[in-house]
Amino acid sequence: MPGISLKCDLTKKKIKADGNDGSDELFLKGLNSIIYDECYKQEILLKEDPYLVGCTKYPEYPIKVFENNEFWICIEGKIYGKQHSVLNNEINDLMNRIFSTRSVTEKDKKIIADWLLKTDGDYVVYALNKKTKDFVIMNDVLGRLPLYYYCKDGIELIVSREVEFISYLIHDNDDNDNKFDKMGIAQYLLFSHTLGKRTLLSNIYRLEPASLLRICNNNSEIKIDTLYRFNFENKQYTNNSLKKNAQELVSLFSEGCKNRVDYNTKNIISLSGGLDSRIIAASFHKDKIPGYGVTSTEPHWRPVVGSISEAEIAEQLSKSLNIDWENYGIMKPRAKDIVMLLRIKNGLYYLAYSFLLPFLDRLKHKHGSTGITFFTGNGGNLTFENLSRKISNMNDLVINILQRKDYFSIRDVTALVQIKESEIVDEVRKILSSYPEENLSQKRVHFIIYEYYTNFYFETEDIHRFYFWTVSPFYSIPFFKYIMNCPDKHKSQHALYREFLFMMSPSAAAIKNSNWGCSILSKKYKILQSILSLSKRYPMFSKIIKKIKDKKGYKDNSRIIRCMRDQVNSCNVISNYLSRKEIEKIMNNGSNYNQVGIDNLFAITSLMEKTLCDNNTIEKYYVD
Repeated sequence: MPGISLKCDLTKKKIKADGNDGSDELFLKGLNSIIYDECYKQEILLKEDPYLVGCTKYPEYPIKVFENNEFWICIEGKIYGKQHSVLNNEINDLMNRIFSTRSVTEKDKKIIADWLLKTDGDYVVYALNKKTKDFVIMNDVLGRLPLYYYCKDGIELIVSREVEFISYLIHDNDDNDNKFDKMGIAQYLLFSHTLGKRTLLSNIYRLEPASLLRICNNNSEIKIDTLYRFNFENKQYTNNSLKKNAQELVSLFSEGCKNRVDYNTKNIISLSGGLDSRIIAASFHKDKIPGYGVTSTEPHWRPVVGSISEAEIAEQLSKSLNIDWENYGIMKPRAKDIVMLLRIKNGLYYLAYSFLLPFLDRLKHKHGSTGITFFTGNGGNLTFENLSRKISNMNDLVINILQRKDYFSIRDVTALVQIKESEIVDEVRKILSSYPEENLSQKRVHFIIYEYYTNFYFETEDIHRFYFWTVSPFYSIPFFKYIMNCPDKHKSQHALYREFLFMMSPSAAAIKNSNWGCSILSKKYKILQSILSLSKRYPMFSKIIKKIKDKKGYKDNSRIIRCMRDQVNSCNVISNYLSRKEIEKIMNNGSNYNQVGIDNLFAITSLMEKTLCDNNTIEKYYVD
């Protein structure tokens, strides 16, 4: 991945005069290890005892350094809607406050959080106090750019946008029996993502949203403070009419789109047959923003109802909204795509998604000569969906969470990972209890946003950033704050979404949704949403719907099963983390398991084989 990496060793008070003490050379080799493309370059941004800060990037990737007599400051990513001079002054004021005290008070947290809530963007701020040699790292309020860290004994720190870089630097620090986080693996198999700050590797963590990581040089201390967490309990706009809320959202969404448009690049919309991406296209059309639509269909995609393809609907939308459009068809991944996805995301996104890489690669080669800003509809279904449920008590909520995805049963997972069910349940309960909401239904909302979207979908968008800068207006902070303060009843059966889309573009709203085979304005759509809402209220009905929608498993002789069997046989150390008996049981009965569940297990076995045995059996079975 492009992005910034930092190494800090507070036990080293001086870097040798020649600038090469071995660890610095390892840092440079680590940067080289994550240069995946000929257009990538590495650069040392700061070398100041005891810090070494570098980056790998393609030319258009946004990293800006600005400094004065007091501070060295670097922003990775983009902050939208603020002039450079204003932003410079605001960040300097923040750094003066942060560096003025040894600990961040509640008053300080509130002031910094207020700034984060007023600062729309996808960014991480890095800053050095030149006088004290203290250092801080702060990410945006939603944690839009995944960032990871490793901290040893509270005095050695590695921070990077890429787990692969950290893993490279600490490769020999742990033995094979301690390289993987068993709880992280269990969570991944249950949900398709880890929870909280966990990753799949021991001692490598994800920096949570709105975090302030402080390195205090004088007293050799590293601290992490959470500056802000959204509370989804009290809805500010409950008394507004549905129409008024829709009007406000149209205005805020349009502003979010306009702020993200870069007229020095080609603004491309990932246009599907669903609702989310068409809203971006409709907003472009309404505000006369030049845009370009592209479509590539997931190989195994199939509609819930009907038989209309994504490409057919995307073509209709492009004609209706008068935007140029290209259909890239169905892209099949090659071995190198699967291996690349494994490297850049270290198993944090399942390998079945590797079909995306050849599409993005072709897109960049065709349109990337002047740079690309890539717009996705990520977050639309989240923000407009009524995520609340009737929850009786905490036990009911924990069960609801554990059964949300059900790729593997918790019994299967505990047998596979050899971890107690009570440990998994207790950690889920602990995470839910840490949220600020008292209402259990809204705790569920918090879980979906902070765990599912932050730890799963944000990783998806980051795959796009491997090629070009990628944005989603649904995470514009003013828009996000407003829509999450709209009442749940307005979101039920997509009522608010329907009104919003119609206001944005009646013609786009009238075009069918490929997944449901009808327009959001139609009676059929309302009926289908009513049926879907029943499935959310009644577990038995939900299981029936789930069986219809879920992908069936793999045949026992399928390529993925054969590859997994070879991985386990050739890399015996995998058995240190996963039960050989249970893996065999799944591989011998692949058609009885959920396909996504097996995809997730394949991501785990592939990562383990690469990490523990330095081998990629994938290349044997997935020939280019």
